[in-house]
Amino acid sequence: MSAPALVDTHAHLGDPAFDADREDAIARAAEAGVTRFVEIADNPDEWSRAVALARAHPGRALCALGLHPYYADRFDDGFVGRLRAALDAAPEAAAIGEIGLDYAKAAVPRDVQRRAFEALLDAAAGWDVPVVVHCRDAYADLLPILRARFPGPPAGRRYRGVVHCFSGTPDEAVACAELGFALGADGPVTYKKNDALREAFRRAGPGATVLETDCPYLPPQSARGKRNEPRAIAEIAAKLAEVWGLPVEEAAARTSRNAADLYRWA
Repeated sequence: MSAPALVDTHAHLGDPAFDADREDAIARAAEAGVTRFVEIADNPDEWSRAVALARAHPGRALCALGLHPYYADRFDDGFVGRLRAALDAAPEAAAIGEIGLDYAKAAVPRDVQRRAFEALLDAAAGWDVPVVVHCRDAYADLLPILRARFPGPPAGRRYRGVVHCFSGTPDEAVACAELGFALGADGPVTYKKNDALREAFRRAGPGATVLETDCPYLPPQSARGKRNEPRAIAEIAAKLAEVWGLPVEEAAARTSRNAADLYRWA
């Protein structure tokens, strides 16, 4: 039996950790059933590289262009215009992200993070482009910001974007899903002690979940301490299938369909 088709909706294959074997990692992913991936560029210095990587894999890859909260102090009055130009120049760029709030590790002041995040959310809403949202230890601020702009699910679409590497509570998972945001499930959902995170994905359900690796970061349980790769999506899918009580083939099919709807991928 062939492996179920899977999508890695959040990868950083442009990272130097893949300089020695980038194409081999992509090939290993394909062997594991990962048929598509989305390359994330989290600051302008990475935008062109992400577009080139997606362009080198037509039909298999897209990319997102953003400004991670680590770099939010680079936001200025001309940033939105530069982002619009970059999106217009690259059909492969299917989303804005990652953008968001990080109160755990970012050195950028919180008010500076919020200013950049809110402006980029407003731009994405005006342009009808999905967003890839980073949130770490900041859900108390994230949810009011989202609710102020997105009082409910989008009309005519399933998703406004994705809360990447979701790490909140079960109630926060449901709240994000009710606003029209998919939840990104990464390697931590496989960790032995992460019962609360698995409960969040059980509550949100397969209809609100997409699969991610965030590679080279956040390897799943079987590869703790090692570099992560897109092929790890198979392990994440298997764990979520257990959580949802579904055959792994169905979990793969549903999350892959979600990914296609999120990124408007035919």
